Amino acid sequence: MNNSTSTLKLLEVFQKRFPNFGTNKSREIFRLINEISKIEKVPFNTILNLLEPTNHKTIKNALLQRRYPKTFHKNSLNAYYLPKYEIDLYKKANVLQKKFYPKNIYYEKDATDNELFTKTKTLFKNATFKEISCLKDFTKGSSFTLTDYNNRCDNLLLVKEKYDFFKKCPCSQNVVSCGYSIMNLGMGCIYDCSYCFLQGYQNAHGIIIPYNIDDYLVDDKIVASTKGFFNYNRIGSGEFTDSLIFDDITNFSKKIINYFKHKKNIYFEFKTKSTNIHTLLSCGGTENIVIAWSVNATKMTVENEFKTPLIQERLFAAKKCALAGFSTAFHFDPVIYYDGWKQGYKETIDMIFDIVPNTSIKWISIGTLRMPTTQKTVIENRFPQTDILNGELLLGKDFKLRYDSNLRIEIYKYLAQYIKSKKSKAIIYLCMEDSNIWKAVFNS
Repeated sequence: MNNSTSTLKLLEVFQKRFPNFGTNKSREIFRLINEISKIEKVPFNTILNLLEPTNHKTIKNALLQRRYPKTFHKNSLNAYYLPKYEIDLYKKANVLQKKFYPKNIYYEKDATDNELFTKTKTLFKNATFKEISCLKDFTKGSSFTLTDYNNRCDNLLLVKEKYDFFKKCPCSQNVVSCGYSIMNLGMGCIYDCSYCFLQGYQNAHGIIIPYNIDDYLVDDKIVASTKGFFNYNRIGSGEFTDSLIFDDITNFSKKIINYFKHKKNIYFEFKTKSTNIHTLLSCGGTENIVIAWSVNATKMTVENEFKTPLIQERLFAAKKCALAGFSTAFHFDPVIYYDGWKQGYKETIDMIFDIVPNTSIKWISIGTLRMPTTQKTVIENRFPQTDILNGELLLGKDFKLRYDSNLRIEIYKYLAQYIKSKKSKAIIYLCMEDSNIWKAVFNS
């Protein structure tokens, strides 16, 4: 029996026990029972059969208290997001490691004169090459599903970027801004991290790479960033794709390093989980080029960051970059709450400072798990075995699901204090948090 059939069978059992509940009330109770069943590893029917057939409010409150034992009674009922529970086995992600080799390469006409097109012809000789007028026309009118997202690596699109090469970091409303500016090196990633926002955001049937990066590495195109609480301007990459995952194909790092290494007033950051550092090492290091790794507790990496290098592998790559003269940085984002989280993240911090030269580390950011509401059902379908949704994620003022503020403060304080105990001069900052959280973490 697949998950879709199983869900329908459970729904039938539920409706027989509570035949008078309407659609919305049934949806809420059905979801709560399924979540509790998964968290407590108790059969669905066991929980259902223990419920007295009283009114909806009484049943809902009892289940909410069981599902959210730490935050129930501390928040309004609107904080508990209970969408329709639907699991489709065919939307499950394939997390087996596979070398990136697109079946189809779509390209705009002008791309044929570009070195990137020539290189893809050499690297992917067995791919089918198809000319398109432009990305907008290619995606116009087409639907996009999670199945399409799962098959995204079948298609590579070489397009001309006209508008979004540089932009300010899109911070959530009312959060403290770090003054970051972003350089867009493409859209899409071959890694499959259970929490990745791209799986609910991307709407193109493939990996998108701009072939005209040279058009934007000119002085009058560079967007000015604000220094904020840093002593220097920061521009970085890695919002819509991993900064280095395709670098052996694009050689973008070489172009970027050669341009920014002479602009000592700007620190350029490559944000990555990759160990694909051969091209950038060949350029020679310089302090204002920062190679930054997203890191996590080892348990969370193994269980949620599929197809990515292990934490130790990332850190040995960071060491090579530091010894070559590059600066380094690290991003604990997202920090995921689980039993044993303190020890897990402590071990990663220990590894960082045991392996990577301390003096090379410019900054370390910390951000806890958060997501748009629509991401919840996406994760449930693509990664039905993950436990990251078992935490008490509440609907915040920014309409994202987050941990309770008290838990976030506890996590940030612990990690920040432990990082500081390493005598690091790196700037520690919080990602996507408001000033009240900052004050509670750093001023108390």
